[in-house]
Order: sequence, then C-alpha cells, then structure tokens
Amino acid sequence: MKDDLGILVLSCDKFADLWKPFFTLFEENRNNCPYPVYLGSNTVRYEDSQVKTLYSGEDRDWSTSCRSILQQIPHKYVLVLLEDCFIISKLDVEKITQSVQFMQDNNAKHIHFHPVPKPDKWLPNQEMGVYEKRAPYRVNAVGFWDRAYLLNLLIDGESPWNLEIQGSYRTAYDDGFYCPKLPLFSHVHVVEKGCWFPEAIAYCQEHDIPLEIDKRPILKNQFQLKSKLQMYYFNLMIKVP
Repeated sequence: MKDDLGILVLSCDKFADLWKPFFTLFEENRNNCPYPVYLGSNTVRYEDSQVKTLYSGEDRDWSTSCRSILQQIPHKYVLVLLEDCFIISKLDVEKITQSVQFMQDNNAKHIHFHPVPKPDKWLPNQEMGVYEKRAPYRVNAVGFWDRAYLLNLLIDGESPWNLEIQGSYRTAYDDGFYCPKLPLFSHVHVVEKGCWFPEAIAYCQEHDIPLEIDKRPILKNQFQLKSKLQMYYFNLMIKVP
C-alpha cells in the first residue's frame, strides 16, 4: 500500500517562504505517516531529507506546472496539498490508508479532503459520501486523486480555483467522486490573493511558527469581508437545484 500513494505539496518558487512553516507543522503532525512526500517547485530546492523536491521549470501557470510535476511521480494515487494550507492536526494514517483502499476498491477518481460541499448521498455502512454526476464543486484541487485521471483533467492556463469550477463541468458525466464524513485534517488558510490572512499570522505567532511577514501585505478587513461574502455566495449557489 505504501507504494500506491505519494503526498504531493504543490507550490512554486514565489511561495518558497511558506515551505519552512508548512513542513514544520507537517512534521509535527505527520504521526509516522509512511507515505513519501514530494514538493512541487519551479527551480528552487527545499533542503529536507524527508521531502523530495520535483521541478517543473519556468512558472507558466499552475496547471502546466502541476502536469509536469505529476508526470514525475511513480504512484497510482496522489494526495494533493497546497503550500498555503497549513495542517494543524495529527494526520490519521489509518484513514489515509483506508482512503487509498477505497479508491482501489471503487475505481474512485477523486476524494475531497473534507465534506465540502455536502455530498449528494452518504454511502451505507461507509465513511464516504458520493457526488453524483453533474454535481457542482465535485472537484477540489486538494485531496486524493487518481494520478492518471488528474493528468487528463488538467488544461493549461488554469489556477486551482479554475480547476475546481471548470473541472467540475469537465467531469460532469464521470463517476467516482467522493468525500469523507469527517475532514482528513484541520488546516489554516494562510494566503489569499497574494496577502496574508491575519488569522493565520496570529496562529503561527501563538505556536512559534516563523513567517516572513514582509514577503507580502496583510489582507485588509474589507477584502476579508469581500472574500467571505464571495464564499457565502458560492456556497449558496451550489445548493440551488
């Protein structure tokens, strides 16, 4: 089972300042997780014997870099993480292994890392919900993926957010999309639109996780409100039949 999954942290050189705090928290919460860990970078190496850096070359766009990185990974499945999503709870290794087994047994294409949006139905006697065909937001960049399927899904020029919206349309008639009943881990969203989240700064300062604050501005209150209103709107829209 160990050879079936790789954990991939997708990033790029301009966010290299996030790698140290990300992996500091990751190692604190790894909980002896045996699966190999990869970091997707453009050209910069991360010096850590527990992390293998993979290079995509010049940063053209997120999906093009993602494809280049995925082509270098030898595993059938990948657990995709993003560098600005800091993990702040212990990884449940048994749940990760069970998720890989579920993908094998059910020919799953993708499992979200948390139950958002809510699934169309919960599977009986399982800790999984299913997203039916044509369900909006059935694609989330973060989560378990069949590596070959994700490679075929990617289109050059897209961001992770484009993938979640447009990818949901492109997968509308495919089976194999699921989410767990409980989140795979707790997390702190650190950066949005090139700005620090104040809540993330506060969390890292409280837990002695160093951040290079001068690397980017701090998200102002009005933009935080706008972001939350946009998220509320999107969440409302996906509930419309």
